[in-house]
Amino acid sequence: MIATKVELPSGIDRLKFTDEELTGVLKVGARGVSQYLRKFYREKNGREKNKLGGKRTNFWNKVGNTVNNGDPNHANKAEPIVEAPGRVVVTIGSPILPHKIKGGTIKAKNVQYLTIPLVSEAYDKRARRFPDLFVIKSKKGNLLLVKPDKSSGSVPRQKFSAKKEAKRKLPKTERPKRENKELGLKVPERETPTMQEESGFTPYYLLRKSVTQKPWPNSIPTEKQVTDVFNEEVKAYAKVLDERRAA
Repeated sequence: MIATKVELPSGIDRLKFTDEELTGVLKVGARGVSQYLRKFYREKNGREKNKLGGKRTNFWNKVGNTVNNGDPNHANKAEPIVEAPGRVVVTIGSPILPHKIKGGTIKAKNVQYLTIPLVSEAYDKRARRFPDLFVIKSKKGNLLLVKPDKSSGSVPRQKFSAKKEAKRKLPKTERPKRENKELGLKVPERETPTMQEESGFTPYYLLRKSVTQKPWPNSIPTEKQVTDVFNEEVKAYAKVLDERRAA
């Protein structure tokens, strides 16, 4: 979870407000920040398409749904938390967002391999959904889960028997979580489907013990962007309170 803490700008005189009014000012500013974050992730979701062309998971929309909320599938607009006099907290509950921001290594857990999708048909699907896949080692030494190209009439380098393949236990595999698969993995150039088709296979997954991913660009607004939104909302509402008091 990401917690963004914002404080009253220096131009606001706290002594002019009651404790109740001050809490209201903070909440108004934090609501403005919350709306800004949700919009930020909606727009990001619209700009960033699935590179494989598969069915979209709308990952960034789900991140936006977790603003002041832990459920990525439902945008419950909970109230921000007033943590102390003059300070309020806006949270983003997505558990994968810290990895997006910092990057890092993902390792296979309780299984032998991560399965990295290489074609749109494989995106957001477990390898077990494709019963005719089998493992080969590429010339570069990478393990691939491939599908024989039956339409070409070509014969795999290994003798392929659907009956034997059904009985054979494939290595345990695990695909990264949905969110992880949108982190821009670099597929080795020689393992792309177009370069393997001549051999009679279509690679569906790259098998890896682990993958190291770079930080995803623009995963979260800058501190200045958030502070500017908060200050604008706070100053506008404080002005309203001043006008009410003077009336």
